[in-house]
Amino acid sequence: MTSDDWYDSGLDLEAAAPDQAVAAYRQALELDPVHSDAHLNLGRLLHEDGRVDEAESHYREAADADPESARAFYNLGVALEDQGLRPGAVEAYETALRLDGELAVAHFNLSRLFEEDGQGRGALRHLAAYKRLIERGGVGA
Repeated sequence: MTSDDWYDSGLDLEAAAPDQAVAAYRQALELDPVHSDAHLNLGRLLHEDGRVDEAESHYREAADADPESARAFYNLGVALEDQGLRPGAVEAYETALRLDGELAVAHFNLSRLFEEDGQGRGALRHLAAYKRLIERGGVGA
């Protein structure tokens, strides 16, 4: 099987057998270490399993493999935030938004972080962007 075949297998297995999906994504990465989507999906499954530091590593690999992937940077931001690494999370969310300004969830997360840090102007700007995108039916991520 090719790396894409293993990736597709992982997709098929995620809902019913997440451990097998993890194994499939790892197999895809054995064959193609820069398979961005395999890194993203493996990272997400690891993240959901509480293995945030491993997830972060895969999100970084995904971003390195596809530096235009807003989703990779958004997921990296979530992982960094979950580890209490707020400056890195802000940077990752901002990068995600530079790549895709309509990624509503990144605006929401930045708004929340800026509000918590006492940066009212930035918080309001991102909250307004989030609301505008939601009203248009967007969410992103």
